[in-house]
Amino acid sequence: MYRPLRKKFPQCMEAFVTELAEKQGKLHPVGLAAYAHLRLVDIHPFQDGNGRTARLLMNLILINQGDCIVSIPPVLRHDYIVALQQARRENRPSDEAFVKLIAECGIEVQKDYCRMFRIKLPTL
Repeated sequence: MYRPLRKKFPQCMEAFVTELAEKQGKLHPVGLAAYAHLRLVDIHPFQDGNGRTARLLMNLILINQGDCIVSIPPVLRHDYIVALQQARRENRPSDEAFVKLIAECGIEVQKDYCRMFRIKLPTL
């Protein structure tokens, strides 16, 4: 089970803020938002609500970059958890599935907006 190191919390958060500032402008907004989500979950600063806070931070970053918020529907909750676990595993971690899931959910939100405003999407 994951157990955060509470004594190192201030140093971890300070490093996180620095890393986020350095990556801004270098990563696609979705990549930056996914990175922020994963790092905050890794730091695990709160006893409860780390996932909710990480998703809130992720959406704040997306909005600040001029993008749509990302909603992870309940039907994809299992995929979300699995992608998080893959990104956080000790042996060969990979954030690829997590970033892809966030990007796909973002596309679906954009499609929802188009349907809501009756904007026709081009057919492929």
